[in-house]
Amino acid sequence: MSETDEMGLTPEAAQGYEDFFLPAIFSQWPPQILHAAGVKPGDNLLEVGCGTGVLTRRATTLVLPDGSVTGLDLSESMLSVARRKCPGAIFQQGNVMNLPFENASFDVVIASFVLMFVPDQPRAIREMWRVLKPGGRLVIAVWESLEQNPAYARLVGITEQKIDQAAGESMAWPFALGEPGKLAEVFDAAEVTAQTIDAHQGRAKFASIEQFVRTEIESWLLSESVNDASLDAVLSDAQEQLVEYCDESGALDIPFNALIAVAEKHR
Repeated sequence: MSETDEMGLTPEAAQGYEDFFLPAIFSQWPPQILHAAGVKPGDNLLEVGCGTGVLTRRATTLVLPDGSVTGLDLSESMLSVARRKCPGAIFQQGNVMNLPFENASFDVVIASFVLMFVPDQPRAIREMWRVLKPGGRLVIAVWESLEQNPAYARLVGITEQKIDQAAGESMAWPFALGEPGKLAEVFDAAEVTAQTIDAHQGRAKFASIEQFVRTEIESWLLSESVNDASLDAVLSDAQEQLVEYCDESGALDIPFNALIAVAEKHR
């Protein structure tokens, strides 16, 4: 097994993210996010928390050859995959709370499905705002609340019941900014105004309920703290409570909705 990077990830884990999570969840979002950002040919675009570069790949088809796309991530393992998959973009290791770029460097700055994991969210927004040019657009996507993602809410409830409250809270963490008011509060704390915060519909597709449950738990923060018996208990309840989202083959197709916020820098 390879050594872990700053995020505790190995190159193998990053490749697994690319092979599984992108087609299951993330590949559908770049067109919606880039459309919301009004990306056009010639733009210089920064994606913060780019992961393996699914959005940066799409962005290069819109802005090149006269523009540029830069992807930044804490994980060198993720970036190693991104560089291989998207040679047309520039990839750099770094932290959103201290961006390694000059003021007013980019026409568009995007953070997709990363802000909820940042320790100081207002500071992150201020940093993204700092490197944005006047007239530029900041776009932030987060998962919508559990109330708007009912299938995942069921998994969170089962996890809390069959494991413990801390496990349920851990599973719910990605949805923490999923109400427009909460996301607006973070913008306000950064002294940045989001002109729009809109809900967008998405889906997550898995080969089976078991694949969904095992992947979500074993790849998440619970991976080292959940024993086989607890995992089997979660799976048993999920098989009953999520069956309505399955087709005849057993494949799972669930709502996975998001909020996309847009802020334009007027000066």
